[in-house]
Amino acid sequence: MYGAKELCAVLLLTTIFSFEFGAAILVPALTINSAEWQSYVNTYGKTYTTYPESYAVFYYNYNNKLITAHNLQADRNPNTVTYRLGVNQFTDMRLIHFSALFPKTTLPTTAPSATQPPTVQAASPSFDFITDLQLNITVEDQGTVCNSGWAYATAKAIEVYAASLAVSTERFSAQNLIDCAGSGIGCTRQVAQTAFEYLVGFQQPLYTVTDYPDNNRLTTQGMCVPPTTATGTPINLASYSRIDNPDDDTIMQYVSAQFPVVIEYDPTSFDFMQYRSGIFQQPRTKGGSHYMTVVGYGTDTTTNLNYWLVLNSFGTTWGENGYIRIIRQSTRPLTKVALFPTAFGP
Repeated sequence: MYGAKELCAVLLLTTIFSFEFGAAILVPALTINSAEWQSYVNTYGKTYTTYPESYAVFYYNYNNKLITAHNLQADRNPNTVTYRLGVNQFTDMRLIHFSALFPKTTLPTTAPSATQPPTVQAASPSFDFITDLQLNITVEDQGTVCNSGWAYATAKAIEVYAASLAVSTERFSAQNLIDCAGSGIGCTRQVAQTAFEYLVGFQQPLYTVTDYPDNNRLTTQGMCVPPTTATGTPINLASYSRIDNPDDDTIMQYVSAQFPVVIEYDPTSFDFMQYRSGIFQQPRTKGGSHYMTVVGYGTDTTTNLNYWLVLNSFGTTWGENGYIRIIRQSTRPLTKVALFPTAFGP
């Protein structure tokens, strides 16, 4: 464990000036004691081997200062700074290391098994799978060592869709997709479309987490080993659709028609890394890919801003109990591709 004297020495190095929104802010000094650090380590199950604990302590303190500076701005200018940041499992990481977990992915030019999206009605003013349909959906945690959002988002979209149709109330396995559809890059540059193609094009079942447990501590995909006998009930996806460069109205129409939509999103900003609450407005990013599931949209009564309700796979200590509300504006396209399940098979 990191010694108290060394801990103090590291923290003396962290005097930071933060430049946000065009103004220089002197960030107030934060202190961290051994009990606080141990609590953080225990809360997030941290272990430090190849990555020295001294670096983790340094960046925990460094990032905490930036979080405090941002939230001071939010307190002073709530109409401009519409979201808050907070400590989470990424706070002991440098932004460049966080961003490296999410390299830019390349979407296939075609989707061989995708079908034309069904015809739907105009979108309602607001819709939320979770509250409007009273669904009990578990927020998953993909961990900090594998870029597996593509698999978690696909599995969760299928789970939400099945629950909304009263087809199933099971939790479905992202690890099943990582191992069996990952094609050797399940923890690096894989895309959500590959998961849909595996399930529809190859007519493969998606197993429950009971039969194919998730493992967020694997740095590479594992062997594809479907269970010989299933305790839960696997699900078969019969069809899915893909829409390129969808506008807001299109995504709203399909979400309103009860199709959870998987999107590609650039997560490589400090603010996304440490997002806690509010209407998120993406600052400058480094260019990366992460996949999440749109499960609703609405208008915030405090700021009067329109937003997307998006289910992430960073656990419940990130964001608003695992969700993020992203600003909905026609000048800020949400994604370059929308993927969603459209029918189940026998």
